[in-house]
Amino acid sequence: MNWAELRDLVVALPEDSATKAALAGDMDGRRWTAATFLGAAQYNALLILIRILWAAHLKGHPPEMEPVDPPRMDAAEADDEARAAAQQRTEAYLDSFSPGRAHTDQAEIEDLQAKIRELDTTR
Repeated sequence: MNWAELRDLVVALPEDSATKAALAGDMDGRRWTAATFLGAAQYNALLILIRILWAAHLKGHPPEMEPVDPPRMDAAEADDEARAAAQQRTEAYLDSFSPGRAHTDQAEIEDLQAKIRELDTTR
């Protein structure tokens, strides 16, 4: 068997095979197919609708219903890390405009004070 035949065999494996799950980055070995992902998404959407309708019409707290969590994937963890890093960059940027933050650029402060004095004298 050559490499091309082996590749063709691996590509032709069923979607829920252990090899396909490992290639997709499945960390839990749950081997979900596209139909399983779709069924879980539909179930979770139905739970949301039940909670909304329960709160709207029965005017109370709906019972706790656990959603179906999909298997963890390697790519999802990388996305989580990138999202956390982006959140930290955003918070640092917004904190730079905080009124409580001390500005230590003395040249900029003196320049602004000179402009204020100039405007005061022209009035």
